[in-house]
Amino acid sequence: MHRRLSIAVIALMAIGFPSWAGGPDNARAGSASQLGFKWEELEGNPSLTPGSCFSWRCAGVGDPSIARAPDGSLKVWFTAMGIELGWTGIGTVGPVVGMASGDARSSGQLKVAPESAIIPVGPVGAWDRFVETPTVRRSATGSGWTMWYAGYAEKGDAANPFVGIALGQATSADAEGITWARLPAPIYRASAGAWDGRLVTGPTVLRGPDGLWRLYYSGAGTREGIGLLTSTDGQHWIPHPGNPVLEAEPGAWDEQILEQAAIYHNGRYWLWYSGYRNPLKATTSIAIGVATSEDAVHWMPYAGNPVIRPGPAGAWNDLRVLAPDVVAEPDGSLLMAAYGSSQKDIGRQAGFIGLWRSRK
Repeated sequence: MHRRLSIAVIALMAIGFPSWAGGPDNARAGSASQLGFKWEELEGNPSLTPGSCFSWRCAGVGDPSIARAPDGSLKVWFTAMGIELGWTGIGTVGPVVGMASGDARSSGQLKVAPESAIIPVGPVGAWDRFVETPTVRRSATGSGWTMWYAGYAEKGDAANPFVGIALGQATSADAEGITWARLPAPIYRASAGAWDGRLVTGPTVLRGPDGLWRLYYSGAGTREGIGLLTSTDGQHWIPHPGNPVLEAEPGAWDEQILEQAAIYHNGRYWLWYSGYRNPLKATTSIAIGVATSEDAVHWMPYAGNPVIRPGPAGAWNDLRVLAPDVVAEPDGSLLMAAYGSSQKDIGRQAGFIGLWRSRK
């Protein structure tokens, strides 16, 4: 199922729903299982907060990618923005990528380690000087990690905020996923005038039971939606001829969608995504919906969307919750990381990362 979509990825930095459209949010119509559709916030959220100022992450943390290490520990990689104080005054640093660890089975709290960016701002002239929206998965070899990300050479202006943005890939041979080696060139850069020629961002990757690697990303150009790249080896990627594979519906709660997470679980493909209703303003909320698919190309949004909404008034995420990533747990549950912000932080662009769990 294709839906007409319009995204504004600039919304990653700001973003309240008035009233929500859609059916009940406790169960999928025609299904007795609530797994993947009903989510409970873990105690102790937010699990990760911005650092002290002035520091590399004091302006906010977001775009989490979640995974279990071989030893069972929980790993979360994230985008961070910092604020520095120099001789010329106060300035922003980043975006950069950091990492945190924890154990959601005993505590929802995450600890940042190392207390520095694992992928800092790169040298001037590098195509991926700035890196954000990471997704990390176990490497195809079974040892080490692979990261996919959006990278760009420079920060632009309101009309073109990301100069030369493309999708990149990096590998880490260490079990902790701290040290990374980036490929010298992008794995995908959209052509000028293409459906996604203006913007590509937010990659998420899964490996299906057929052995095929699939990378979904948010794209905008002549059309706007969720695009798909496929790979047989996890290294070389081919755009799907039917892109975009998911578009939004004007007038719906998610008439703008972005920042998706995809997994294969219980015999089907799942796509959780951020959605909001126009117009996009500093007070516009974002929530999380879900769609499912039998073939990883044609998607059916859940009638009870959104499945995760902003929290109650006064909560850490009472304005927005977005950019989910999901991992299947050994006990059969699903664990989601996403980030959000509150009404009191409007204008500050501060982000906080939380955890949610879904059970049968």
